[in-house]
Amino acid sequence: MKDRLYSRKRIKLPDFRKINSFKIILLILLVTIIICIIIFLNTAYPVFKATCETAASSKGNKIISDEVSKIMKDYNYDNLINIEKDVEGNITLIKSNAITINEIVSKITKNIQKEFDGIPTITVLINMGAVSGISVLKNLEPRFEVELESAGNLNASLRTEFKAVGINQTHHKVYLQLDARVGILTPFATFGKDINSEVLLTEAIIVGKVPESYYNLNGVEEKETYNFIE
Repeated sequence: MKDRLYSRKRIKLPDFRKINSFKIILLILLVTIIICIIIFLNTAYPVFKATCETAASSKGNKIISDEVSKIMKDYNYDNLINIEKDVEGNITLIKSNAITINEIVSKITKNIQKEFDGIPTITVLINMGAVSGISVLKNLEPRFEVELESAGNLNASLRTEFKAVGINQTHHKVYLQLDARVGILTPFATFGKDINSEVLLTEAIIVGKVPESYYNLNGVEEKETYNFIE
């Protein structure tokens, strides 16, 4: 009987040189990513933040303008302002229609608030060539999805403006000042942006002598002293 020869399978040991090389490559990659992030935070982030704020402000102002236009289609100057004259045609009273104005402001602010609550994400592009100063990167524009959310109540106030435009002619404008704040959620940080927008509600040329107590011939009346008589 022949002797059987037994042999054990060789245990293949890992190639530590390859493992070490992989770790080194991984470490270099990790360090590179960290350095890129640090460079971005130090140089590109301020530009990125400003770009986000500009985009948020643009979006917010467009919403405000669109909603005011929609509501004011159903109203005109005579719906908001009542003018009384004496027998000689001189203006004796300029009176705002408080009920109608409150109704308009309520509709506008409600619609704007609703739109703000449903603001979709916006896309922000950063030109890395402009940020870094390296011209070869001018075509590199990474895209970032940024979320907007309402951050507080929408405040509204009225301002009126009287301006003489001719003999016994006065240009009367009524503005709505809207102040809101939106939160901007980015992959790197969250911050807020105040949106202040003044939109023209209505205007008209008033024919007749307007008492100087109603307006400043140089132009604008302040919001605290506008001459609506409630």
